Amino acid sequence: SGVTRDNMTVADFTRKWQENYLAVQQQLGRLKPSTVSSYQSNLAGHIGPFFGAMQLGDVTLVHIQEFIKALLGKGLSPKTIGNTIVILKEMFKHAVQWGHLGTNPAQYVERPRGEDKEMDVFTPEEIRRLLDAQEEPLRTLLLTAVLTGMRQGELFGLQWEDIDFTAHLIHVRRALWHGTLGTPKSRRSRRAIDMPPTLEAALRRLSTGRCSAFVFCSEKGTPIDADNFRHREFPQALRRAGLRRVRFHDLRHTYTSLLIAHGAHPKYIQAQLGHASIQTTLDRYGHLMPQLHQAEAQKLDQLVFGEQAAKPARRLTAARVGRPARGSKMGADPITAGNHGSKMGAENTKRLAT
Repeated sequence: SGVTRDNMTVADFTRKWQENYLAVQQQLGRLKPSTVSSYQSNLAGHIGPFFGAMQLGDVTLVHIQEFIKALLGKGLSPKTIGNTIVILKEMFKHAVQWGHLGTNPAQYVERPRGEDKEMDVFTPEEIRRLLDAQEEPLRTLLLTAVLTGMRQGELFGLQWEDIDFTAHLIHVRRALWHGTLGTPKSRRSRRAIDMPPTLEAALRRLSTGRCSAFVFCSEKGTPIDADNFRHREFPQALRRAGLRRVRFHDLRHTYTSLLIAHGAHPKYIQAQLGHASIQTTLDRYGHLMPQLHQAEAQKLDQLVFGEQAAKPARRLTAARVGRPARGSKMGADPITAGNHGSKMGAENTKRLAT
């Protein structure tokens, strides 16, 4: 165990750490309010009940392993448990730095590994079903999610001044996390997203007569309750459309899958999503890109051999979602393109825009 310098309990130190570290870091702008809120929730819900009554110096690696086992028994995901371990390590690190402990008992704890949650993405037909089953303003909120890939907090923090109808851009400048308006997830998350014509038309209509600074808000003009939306409103929207249960974040994956299926360059996808690096984009979505690799190989073949290039043995298949309809043009709106690519889905575009 760590060599204790006093008789402080874990609960006592937890309070001190929140007051003298978390609160101060938030005031200095080094920690987002959402991060502090997440830490506090974790401390109160998981760490406190297990360790709170123990003497700070009595905590050992064995206790922490038992803690992890208890969290797994509750059905918590490896990611959630990993986040909890990060908090424990950070808290005990400060206990050492502040002279309450001689060593950090969590220093060598490994975060549990688990498979990432599988992406569940909608097809264009399923997206149209989802949209057709909704009333405004929910319909435009979901349309914005699907056609921009914005995170939930970014959508709920979006204000009318962030929308540039002249340049056809949506600027991501803020995000709403746990009821607090702050900066986006990272520096790269501050970005400009291209706005498709169908979405622009829907947002223009929604802006008429709106008195709130927020694009998407409650009937009183206040910010949307994220927990209520995630656990009640969005599942209800899926049921109205007769669709399977997915996470709201899967709409971001759907947007990305559609871009990939229509040949968007990975660097463009990275910029639109606000990923810190192209590696993040490739690691997360690379499994959807094999058809793009084959398409690039065919382009090289055509460049070198022209009409003498061998024909592909079989037709390339696009990703499961966003598969371009026969004859559709690359870059056409994959949701509104419909089944007649030469017409660019005019009828469907009109239907979505009304």
